[in-house]
Amino acid sequence: MPPCWSSKLHIFDHATLRDAAAAVFDAAGAEPDIARAVADLLVEANLTGHDSHGIQMIEYYLGCIERGSLNPRERGRLEADNGCVLIVDGGLGFGAVVGALAMERGIARARENGLVLVATRSSHHLGRIGSWAERCLDAGLVSLHFVNVHGHEPLVAPFGGIRTRLGTNPFCAGVPATERHPPFVLDFATSRIAFGKVGVAFDKGEALGEGMMIDREGRPTTDPGTMIPDATGGALLPLGGHKGFGLAVLCDLLGGAMTGGGANRPERHTQHTTVNGMFSIIVDPAALGGWSAMAGEIDALYDWVTSAPAAAGSDGVILAGEPERRTRAARAVDGIPIAEAAWEQLAQAAAGFGLERSRLDRLAGLSA
Repeated sequence: MPPCWSSKLHIFDHATLRDAAAAVFDAAGAEPDIARAVADLLVEANLTGHDSHGIQMIEYYLGCIERGSLNPRERGRLEADNGCVLIVDGGLGFGAVVGALAMERGIARARENGLVLVATRSSHHLGRIGSWAERCLDAGLVSLHFVNVHGHEPLVAPFGGIRTRLGTNPFCAGVPATERHPPFVLDFATSRIAFGKVGVAFDKGEALGEGMMIDREGRPTTDPGTMIPDATGGALLPLGGHKGFGLAVLCDLLGGAMTGGGANRPERHTQHTTVNGMFSIIVDPAALGGWSAMAGEIDALYDWVTSAPAAAGSDGVILAGEPERRTRAARAVDGIPIAEAAWEQLAQAAAGFGLERSRLDRLAGLSA
């Protein structure tokens, strides 16, 4: 067990937490609409239970701004429009803004043509990739997203190796809701866990689960302090052994090499930032011959899969996207728990940009 921090938690209302986060980015030089967009993306991640991609990222974002490896005023641009292929260059702007631009253009084109490929390159951290699938789902569209990561030391050991060589390289897919079932949102890092979850466990003084990480000698460990604060102290393991490893490489090939943003190579590990590329395939299911028949097939599949008897100690079969919906409903009412250590780190970083602690706490609802 890591002996590091107190496990005390603060509980925040999501609306006040959005206000506080937006104020931080405003102090760091972002225009008001950009500050709000980034705050919303991060807090939405907290609401869905993915604290690794929530406001705990703010300290890191601010560090990137200080180092000049994140441009808080950059909005990204559509670099090329080849009909069914769009290229968006992020210019190392906030992923919340760059990803929104890529999905806005992609959704519009998919509605026109039935299909679009969107190559997003040189974005700063794109956040929880499920958010971008959900944008497509709101428009009734199917989407696939392959994401690569470089700009800092790699975090994941390849299957069969004990030194880091890959990013956490997320994969995501979304299928729209039917009249009877909510949308299917499959979103996961190709490592056993996202690296941010290591930081969350460290801040809470908790151990990781078995089989998620190794130390520099290749020995299994559950101590998040192995890679916090020095990420080179060990390595995350790929999800599902050789299968997750293969998918991680594919995400680097599609999200990095094919988008033009660059794959994970040693010379790209020294920027002390996060650079994401995302290869997105967005499809209008209506273009394939009628949503009604598809929806019937989807409902039948979900009914059959979820009819399996519950395994001992489980709550039964739950489809992708349901845990996030349940957590969001609960946290919208009960509040978002944030480790005291994480809030302290955020506040100290914000103070470096002139945001007084008393104002930050007041905006977040911690003080009168």
